[in-house]
Amino acid sequence: MAASKDSNPSPTVVIIGAGLTGLLAAQALKNHGFTVLIYDSEAHLNARPRDWTILLHWALPLFSSLLPPSILANFDRAICNPHLKFDDWAETLPMYNGQTGDLIFKSAVPGSRRITRRGLREVLSEGLDIQWGRKVTSLDTESDSEKAKVTLEQEDGVEEEVWTDYVLGTDGAGSKVREILFSNQENGEEKAKVKRSGFMIGTCIVDYQDDGEMVQKVLKKHPVTSLVMSRGAVGGFGVQYTTSSPSSPSSDLKHTIFWTKIWKGSLSSTPNLPRKGPAAVRYLKQSWQGLSPDFQVLLDSTPEDETHTKAFIDEMGTWIAQPFDNRNGRVTLAGDAGHPMLILRGQGFQHAVTDVHNYVQALLAIRDSGADRKEVFENYDRDMIERGSKAALQALEEAELAMDATSVEKMLMVRKGHGRSV
Repeated sequence: MAASKDSNPSPTVVIIGAGLTGLLAAQALKNHGFTVLIYDSEAHLNARPRDWTILLHWALPLFSSLLPPSILANFDRAICNPHLKFDDWAETLPMYNGQTGDLIFKSAVPGSRRITRRGLREVLSEGLDIQWGRKVTSLDTESDSEKAKVTLEQEDGVEEEVWTDYVLGTDGAGSKVREILFSNQENGEEKAKVKRSGFMIGTCIVDYQDDGEMVQKVLKKHPVTSLVMSRGAVGGFGVQYTTSSPSSPSSDLKHTIFWTKIWKGSLSSTPNLPRKGPAAVRYLKQSWQGLSPDFQVLLDSTPEDETHTKAFIDEMGTWIAQPFDNRNGRVTLAGDAGHPMLILRGQGFQHAVTDVHNYVQALLAIRDSGADRKEVFENYDRDMIERGSKAALQALEEAELAMDATSVEKMLMVRKGHGRSV
């Protein structure tokens, strides 16, 4: 339900974007008694066909602290393989030489869990009233010194106005909220745009049509995910989904596998590159040859039909966070809207969780202790920008180093593992 200018006495937060960051923020704020209104431009929760996995590691304790027990109790539903015994080996991320199949190094990620984005969104959306099919078009912070007016456009073109105390932009790498926040700067539209990184990513989500031989090859390398470094590319093989028989939930497990390749390239120089479907599968298989037999067979055995393989190719985006006008502490960003970064070392969602924690603490300080709104959000933004920009730059450097076997030892992944580095 939309809020009028004076309809709600408790602090209201409008969240733009119902991705993982927005949903986590909504649950945390709701748990602390804030009125939360969530809007998303997509038609429904699973409107996006693409799904992917995320390793939740150093931020997992913080993540858990943000959620009410009723939501946290369902966290296992988001884990790629919730039936796995998580011992020291399962909580390790190994890197193999793609040509020889030999283990290069392994990175300890104690307590980590690999989840699917779709699965975690389903968990985090429970109990939330999300307004779908709403695109934010403008923010008015001039008409009222305390409130902000958010204008949204529905799918049928009808506009809707919502008054709120705070606006949190969690609308992803191509954030419209970020664009609006930069609109009063010189070249603001260009400054706010997500940039092409020069690194491509291709993913296949595969139901192998055999007796489980390919799945066992993946699990033998690692029960969650193994990384692979080869000439001019880095990738990974792991479990995406696990299903079980209702009569025997801990046995007779069926695994859906994912494999991912990252390489140097750009859509600007390869505009005709297939982006999805069987053509994308064929391209990825043909372009990643020369691996050791135990990895190469996983590619070569990937079915080239949409029934058994979902394939996606894209260029990863990034944006180096920089200062913006937060409208006297009323509007800010979190997650990919504030610092989209490459996936190497899996730092993006960890920093999104940190953003949400800091945002909730900021609002609690204002509501419960009478802290100055402008000062509180100057501090929030300063931390988010400094931390996010450093992490995004580190991810870019990590990608460059990963493309050359002679520079592997310089990677943060090798020197410091997957722990927090900013």
